[in-house]
Amino acid sequence: MHTSPAPASPATPAGRIADREVTPADAALLTDAALLDEWVELSRQIAALEARRAEILHERMERLAAASPGAAVGGGSVSFRSMVSEFAAAGHVPPATMEGEFGAAWSLVERYPAVLASLRRGTISRRHADTIVAAGTVIPFDDDRRRDEYTRRALPFAESETVARTRAHTRSLVASLVPATVTERHRRARDDRGVQVLPLDDGMAELRAVLPEILARAIHDRLTGIARHVAAVHRTAGSGHEDAASLPTAAGARGLDHIRADVLADLLLTAAPASVDRTALDAITATVQVTLAASTLAGEDDRPAEHDGHGPLDPAVARLLAGGATTWTRLFLDPAGQVVQTDGYSPTASMRRHLRARDRHCRFPGCRVPARRCDIDHNHDHARGGPTRIGNLSLFCRRHHTLKHPDLDDGDRWSVEQLSGGRLRWRSPLGRTYEDTPPPRVMFG
Repeated sequence: MHTSPAPASPATPAGRIADREVTPADAALLTDAALLDEWVELSRQIAALEARRAEILHERMERLAAASPGAAVGGGSVSFRSMVSEFAAAGHVPPATMEGEFGAAWSLVERYPAVLASLRRGTISRRHADTIVAAGTVIPFDDDRRRDEYTRRALPFAESETVARTRAHTRSLVASLVPATVTERHRRARDDRGVQVLPLDDGMAELRAVLPEILARAIHDRLTGIARHVAAVHRTAGSGHEDAASLPTAAGARGLDHIRADVLADLLLTAAPASVDRTALDAITATVQVTLAASTLAGEDDRPAEHDGHGPLDPAVARLLAGGATTWTRLFLDPAGQVVQTDGYSPTASMRRHLRARDRHCRFPGCRVPARRCDIDHNHDHARGGPTRIGNLSLFCRRHHTLKHPDLDDGDRWSVEQLSGGRLRWRSPLGRTYEDTPPPRVMFG
């Protein structure tokens, strides 16, 4: 049972902070910090236990292989099915899921010992480990050299980033190491595209579309843009209406997800199909940010491009999108793949281009709101003398931008300092610091 630590008594040595009496506010801060530390420590212990779970499944497979040579490879034998079924029954897990657990555990222990060691130390979570292993399946089974290089570059990133950022990073890493394999897989996967209707309860259904990711993201972005416009129009209409509730779509009646769904239905049921005289790629009016090498754009090679913040992109698709681009931003990278300069002569426009290229998404640790939906922030507040220069500017989504607003109470307000190389050091209300590093372009460094 968890019990919160009691505030220290002012009459004891523990009841003093920096040679002064502990105030109620101090005691509350200490309790909050202790709860955070306990949560972090429990997360570390859970990760270590997950590592042990993987080792147990691997050891059981090794015992099966020793007793029945070949049985643990492929999973077609009765002995293997029996083993999986027993673990599934004991853990109340579907047999198919349990079989996947055995396969993941074997790959983690046999192919990624450094990742397993990090999991055991609690420096990454089980989801981080699964993400690294899953992305690495593209690397040929017998290519230990590239697998080791992949692990060496993926693991330090995962140890300091979220699972979502790690997923995008590992996908790009694999594409830089085995570009031909990734490009071919993307082209084969397009044959799986399709649309299904899955009935739900209460007169609802799920419309499921399997599309190339670049199209799916563009569709979602366009729906979001239209939905925000619709919401803004209805807010304006409702603000001057005596009975706003009488409006069919009055402000507050529909959330952004609801409006997106309604817009999707309207567009699909009333618009002419683009594929009659042009491709869906030609019809994109949403915003997607794509990076590709000049040699790939010229058709001299087939290196994968990158859909910024999401991972590799088929170079043929990237070239088609580039053909319809109305603006270009040329990037200059250092050997580590970090953006060091963009072209452009107008100071304001050039700085904006540089920030979008460098940051790619909100720079609060773990946040992935894309750059186009972010505010440009003066890390050292402009109102307090902060200069308008790249070394004092970064992109934050509105949610995280407001966390450092000067009007907030000190118990809620965050602060941020920009270090060399565009690194940001955030300081929380508890006084803890968290760093965020600009994401490298590993495919082009």
